[in-house]
Amino acid sequence: MKSTLSAVAVAAGLSVAVLGVGSAVASADPPPPAPVQGEVPPPNAPRKTAEFWDGEPVVWTSMWGGRWGVWKNGQFLTLSSNIITNGG
Repeated sequence: MKSTLSAVAVAAGLSVAVLGVGSAVASADPPPPAPVQGEVPPPNAPRKTAEFWDGEPVVWTSMWGGRWGVWKNGQFLTLSSNIITNGG
């Protein structure tokens, strides 16, 4: 009896999940396109240590005071410190 009741509960839960009952519709703006070339680094930028990281080109961005990094899955991963404060 318990196993039958458990099976019915699981089947009902899966049916509700498939139908999407009770789920909120999530919408978000897509991330901005990743700039492949990046920006031109300023003269006081630290030396670029690699051309590629994890298969992605290392580029300069002026975000967060300026730093080297890569675009991965729509997010920017920083690879150097901020050139203004020399920190994160």
